Amino acid sequence: MRVAAAIHRMLLCRLVFCGLLTLAQAAWAQAGSDSPRRVALVIGNNAYGSGPLLNPVNDARAMATALLSAGFTVILKTDTTQPELTAAVREFGNRLKEGGPGTAGLFYLAGHGMQIRGRNFLIPVGANIEHEDEVSYQALDAQAVMDKMESAGNGTNIVILDACRNNPFVRSFRSGRQGLAQMDAPVGTLVAFSTAPGSVASDGLQGGGNGLYTSHLLTALQRPGLKVEDVFKQVRMGVLRDSQNRQVPWEASSLIGDFYFRAPPPGQGFGGASLAPSVPPLPAPDPAAAIDEALWSAVKDSTSSAEIFAYLNRFPSGRYAKEARARLADLVAPPRPSGQTGGAGNTAAVPGNVLSSAELENVLRSAEQSEREQQAHLATSQQRIDEIVTWGDVGTDRRPPNPKRNALGFAEGDRYRYRVLDLMSDRYTRDYLWRVDRIEADGGLWLNDGAQRLDALGQMRGGSDEFTGQWVEWQPALPIVPALASAAVAPAESAAERDVSSTVQWRNAEGRITRALLRGKLHGPVAENIQTLTGLMQTRRLDAFLSGPGVRSNGDKLRVTLNLSWWFAPGVGLPVRWAVEEREDDRLLRRTLHDVTALDVLSKPAARPAP
Repeated sequence: MRVAAAIHRMLLCRLVFCGLLTLAQAAWAQAGSDSPRRVALVIGNNAYGSGPLLNPVNDARAMATALLSAGFTVILKTDTTQPELTAAVREFGNRLKEGGPGTAGLFYLAGHGMQIRGRNFLIPVGANIEHEDEVSYQALDAQAVMDKMESAGNGTNIVILDACRNNPFVRSFRSGRQGLAQMDAPVGTLVAFSTAPGSVASDGLQGGGNGLYTSHLLTALQRPGLKVEDVFKQVRMGVLRDSQNRQVPWEASSLIGDFYFRAPPPGQGFGGASLAPSVPPLPAPDPAAAIDEALWSAVKDSTSSAEIFAYLNRFPSGRYAKEARARLADLVAPPRPSGQTGGAGNTAAVPGNVLSSAELENVLRSAEQSEREQQAHLATSQQRIDEIVTWGDVGTDRRPPNPKRNALGFAEGDRYRYRVLDLMSDRYTRDYLWRVDRIEADGGLWLNDGAQRLDALGQMRGGSDEFTGQWVEWQPALPIVPALASAAVAPAESAAERDVSSTVQWRNAEGRITRALLRGKLHGPVAENIQTLTGLMQTRRLDAFLSGPGVRSNGDKLRVTLNLSWWFAPGVGLPVRWAVEEREDDRLLRRTLHDVTALDVLSKPAARPAP
């Protein structure tokens, strides 16, 4: 506990500062209590150069009117260009933040949208898109809107995308997928689509000049006493009926508490209390704070440093982060020599509590020695904490005194730590360590005691899959590194493409094998700057698009599709980022992004040889 006390003393000033900051935030919230409590950004785009639409501007204006009558402050934009759309989203986020935690936010867009590699993009007017890789520069990622809403810190957010119409650019795209991709809603958010993921919505007129979906949404919004989930159920029933079951509106929700566009009439709902339509429900509790509280309650008394680290990894600046670091320091602190105690308590005073000069000098010397020992002890503990925070454990380096290296510069003891973003749920699910334990006679690499086996160039030969745990083998390894060495970095639209093929087999824990012959294209390299936790990196990206027939050991046949991407930075060896999309018979199994979070590379690799 002495180490914990020392840490607490070192952080006392920060605690005081945080307390003052909390008071300042409370004062700000009180001062902003008159701010709008419901804010909406409504977008309608008709005037596309390719694939113009009939109804979105009418839809947006009608939605703006309906939301104004429901107590929203509305930002209405029609036929927006990319700069105008980006500026509107920024203004929307600022309004939400100004409103405080109790503010409800709503984003509505009618117009063109498309999915590219599982991400949804909202298309502004004036977008000049000829190739799939230009979408991210010419359009707005729908996730950016959700990020802006989430960063505002308000309790309730609703996203409505009536943007699932035909993709006018699809003929020039590699994927050719229609509609929008599934999006998971962050806590406190509801995401509504005018039709199911991967499907196309109608742009047909409905009487007053509104699209099918928005027409029914406008009707449902006028009904008092409907919870937001019931509003969209009413919409779904109407759209199904009028489209003869061809269009199925879809939502993903993680709302906390109830939200009403229009409050129940007097005597209904809210325990019989009457609320004016313009008054929003009580603000929902902060979901992040609730998770923080629950996780710390579960691990605070644990004797496992891994469990305390799990809390810190999830909430590095959480409510209990300081207490968790102190607890972790106690758990990982090296044992102190037996019989060692510190302070002046070991020096007996003479009767009458009067110390001679010599005795006083001994007390002071003892106290100074104890303080030095305590500081050294604290430094050792902090070093161990830093090791755990960076690498997930202590003693993971295992670098021998004279490490063996291969011709590409890989060295025994090199370490790479990655975190995994599940793109299907948009959540970080785990992290893992790759460590070079052995370099074989042919230069091949053994990672994690043979759990991963790479060739001398660092290309996958076989290993335990980080997603499924199954053993995966490539014969031959995909020629990623020769592609990097043999081609100059080029713009995406002019990057080289090469035919590649490999036989891939998966072996599960029961020994059942799935084998697939995959053929496709290797595209790149393309220059790309990326931001990682280790800093901004200049990388070269390669993409592989592979598919082919597969057969399981029980005779079942299937079609396997793998889309892979790698980002290589000079002097690092293994990729600093890589992504996987896997499908079986057009059924999406996984979409993951692996980002490096820590590097410990002994030396820069030598120049990569041409094939």
